[in-house]
Amino acid sequence: MEFDNQYFYMGIDEIEEIKSNDFHLVVDIIYESKLIDEQLLDLENAISFLKNKLDRNKAKIFVKKDNGRPIAFMVLYHKVNVLSLVRYNWHISYLYVKPEFRRKQIGKQIMLKCIDYARKTKVDHISLNTDTENYPAQQLYEGFGFNRMNFIANYYYYEMKLNG
Repeated sequence: MEFDNQYFYMGIDEIEEIKSNDFHLVVDIIYESKLIDEQLLDLENAISFLKNKLDRNKAKIFVKKDNGRPIAFMVLYHKVNVLSLVRYNWHISYLYVKPEFRRKQIGKQIMLKCIDYARKTKVDHISLNTDTENYPAQQLYEGFGFNRMNFIANYYYYEMKLNG
């Protein structure tokens, strides 16, 4: 995917990886995102689960800040490759941009940063799920070259092949 907008590329440099010892910086935006459904999961356990994955290098969190406060984040989960015990892939688990910052290319910036990270780690592919009715997300992912692979309940499963 090619972008000509210089502002867009400048924004990519502003996206940083959150390390385990800085996890506390993103807890509030994770709660705010409501990506963890408190009716389905206990929020404290879900946050602990994510922190544990981060501690064990089984998750990566990328964040975009505005004046020092997080305005968007993405979580990548380590996903074991079923065809090989030594290979793995990345799965985009969450992508959230605060409503007042949407439509400013921030989702695209974070996607590009994560895809770049996935390529650098030499995985075969990166995957994600999205709601069948989330048309803006589907357009975003398909615009990056993700291919809709199948339907799971109310979600589409997407993959993008990398390094090959």
